[in-house]
Amino acid sequence: MKNQIYQVISVLTVVAYFLPISIVAIRKLWKETPLTLFAAYWALSGLINLIDRIPGIPENALVNIGVIYNMLDMPLVMAIVCYTTRIPGIRKFTRIALLVYLLAVGVTLFMHGINYDGLKYLLGLGLVLIFTTIIWDLFVHLRKLEHSRREKAVILIDAALLFQYGTYVIIYIFDYFWVKASNETDNYIIYYISSIVSLCVGIFAFLIVRKQDNAKSSNKKRNAGVHSDEPGNAQADSIFTTY
Repeated sequence: MKNQIYQVISVLTVVAYFLPISIVAIRKLWKETPLTLFAAYWALSGLINLIDRIPGIPENALVNIGVIYNMLDMPLVMAIVCYTTRIPGIRKFTRIALLVYLLAVGVTLFMHGINYDGLKYLLGLGLVLIFTTIIWDLFVHLRKLEHSRREKAVILIDAALLFQYGTYVIIYIFDYFWVKASNETDNYIIYYISSIVSLCVGIFAFLIVRKQDNAKSSNKKRNAGVHSDEPGNAQADSIFTTY
């Protein structure tokens, strides 16, 4: 019974991972850079999960792909935030965090090579950095009483990522610190269910942003003659403002 649940949920998760990029394509939201980047990030996760289901791929290759993906998952999210945010503090923090994490990746690869055991402390560092980034960004947005559609969308994306990585902490603890109580199938079921829940929240964020909002926002900025880097500008607190 558990294996049947595992098979069904794993398929649903792979499908769900490709829904954000499908929404971006169908609604032609390519100019919404952060939506496109997060959609691409989730599509990459779907591709990695899909590879695991393709028969004939050598086990060693799957292990290497899994390790590399786990190494790059959190820095990818931090890089998206760093590229899209106009919040100076978060931008500076993510740049430093990315440098620290990538140096840690280099040290890990040098000392342990490509294997899951070498990820133990690297993933712990990544979780600390990613939680700091997401919670900080979420806190900045929640300080405001009124939010545009984009700001509501980023709050939902932050919430989705926070839930996703919050659940990952549980799996991380069982995989590396509570090994005797760990069960691989159970861990994957938790991972798939949490992914579906977080993706449902994220997908709603993609649905509430309208294509024409971008043009209206640009016109408003030109008419007002303000700079988005000014502290008093509402867009300065938005992750949806690129530079």
